[in-house]
Amino acid sequence: MTQTASRPAAAAADHASMAFLVLAGALTTFPPVTTDIYLPALPELTRALHGTTVQGQQTLAAYFLGLGTGQLFYGPWADRVGRRPVMLVGAALYLLATLGCWLTTSIDAMIGLRFLQAIGACSGVVISSAIVRDRFGHQESARIFSILMTARGFGPLIAPVVGGAIVTFLGWRAIFAALGVFGACILLAVLLGLKETRTAAVAERAKLESPLRAYLEVVRNPTILGYVFTNGLNFAGMFAWIAAAPYLIIGVYKVAPLWFGWIFGINAAGFMVASQINRRLLRRLPADRLMTWAAVGAALAALVLLADALTGLGGPFGVMVPLFFVVSSLGFVATNAMAGGLAVDPARAGTVSALFGTAQFALAGLTSGAVGFISHRPEISMATAIAVCALGATVFPVSRLAGLARGRI
Repeated sequence: MTQTASRPAAAAADHASMAFLVLAGALTTFPPVTTDIYLPALPELTRALHGTTVQGQQTLAAYFLGLGTGQLFYGPWADRVGRRPVMLVGAALYLLATLGCWLTTSIDAMIGLRFLQAIGACSGVVISSAIVRDRFGHQESARIFSILMTARGFGPLIAPVVGGAIVTFLGWRAIFAALGVFGACILLAVLLGLKETRTAAVAERAKLESPLRAYLEVVRNPTILGYVFTNGLNFAGMFAWIAAAPYLIIGVYKVAPLWFGWIFGINAAGFMVASQINRRLLRRLPADRLMTWAAVGAALAALVLLADALTGLGGPFGVMVPLFFVVSSLGFVATNAMAGGLAVDPARAGTVSALFGTAQFALAGLTSGAVGFISHRPEISMATAIAVCALGATVFPVSRLAGLARGRI
């Protein structure tokens, strides 16, 4: 297996095979499945390990921060040595950390192990994005990312339902046994099915510059940073919902853990459908325009959500309906932002992908951690964090679209 593909980078005429899409989809679901299958068990796990609600939320925050931190290393490493070996190391680390989570008896240890588990899982985020950018151009990448976003949606759609059944009948430790099986399957799929996609241009650039220099070049580009923060803030709003969901749905709305996943999955279905609509619209509309319209729509829905949470208007429906539209915006905003940012500097695809992931999950970690402190009412905490993120995610798309309209970009 060669470590550098000889084919030209981002061949516009190339088409993704079903095998490629299935493998890339599996890699991109690595982190969300690990998050979402765990959510119905969070209240029971917190009690069993003698932790507080804040400590329970910190197991999520640590996981999100680990997803962001690990990608800083995986990105340049994947550019330097190849996509396949990096993914194998990440999957192996994930298996070891998952075993630790299964055996631990301490909430503090669980927080640390979830961080390590995320360090392993985040390899899937970097590699799935990099292998797409290795093979496809801007508009085609946006369409493929829409497909992958649909695959990613199966995590929050199915995993909480499965997690609710597991924790109801087998207890919270069985969650980590199931994740161990999932991790082993990913490791086997990578070992047998992932061919090296790193291009000659990427390999040559990686040899000529250090990882630090690569990051400096990327962060000096304001266009890349604009796409990065648009993507990151849009995702962070969803993770504010993820952090609050068990305590809001199970604690406040008194829904049994067995049924929690069905409610949680409605929002996942929203961004899965939005991703497919986005994929079809990309045949005739520019990705940046779709990103901007969706970001503005999400900000408006977030303001309605905040008003309903503060006033109690509409009760649970006043919260859940605008929340659905905010989360659904991921299918438009995040996919097109990722494609746009990777198109700016394809020779540093791994590094740019890592920067996207780091910002995405670092912002998610900070946001989910803040949710526990904003208010004692989870719906207000969640809505406030989502509104801040959604408004922030409009800044770059609106300014960029305005600049394009005036001919300044």
